[in-house]
Amino acid sequence: TVLWHCKRDFELSDLARRAIKVDQRSPAAQLAAGNCFSLQRDPDTALKFFRRAVKLNPEFAYAHTLCGHEFAMKEDFESALTAYRKALALNGRHYTAWYGIGHVYLKQEKYGLAEQ
Repeated sequence: TVLWHCKRDFELSDLARRAIKVDQRSPAAQLAAGNCFSLQRDPDTALKFFRRAVKLNPEFAYAHTLCGHEFAMKEDFESALTAYRKALALNGRHYTAWYGIGHVYLKQEKYGLAEQ
């Protein structure tokens, strides 16, 4: 995630490649690969990897949150909210899911809900 925020696509790609090589059934490796595509603004491919991470570990709140971010990028706000709520059901203190919900409500101009 740090490499994604810093827009370090080469390093993120290298990390994802190495992680997949070590253990392609690792949810974290799938997230790294998905983040590569997210950084390239390819939400459909990113979602493929994030969904694979969820399938490998349905209790991985962060994977659900990253799905929510990609759905929000595609402006599929209902799917984004569903993913964020699933993450919060798993971990009520998962702040990036809370942020995602607020961001969706802002994009929908539901300011009262965003403040809650």
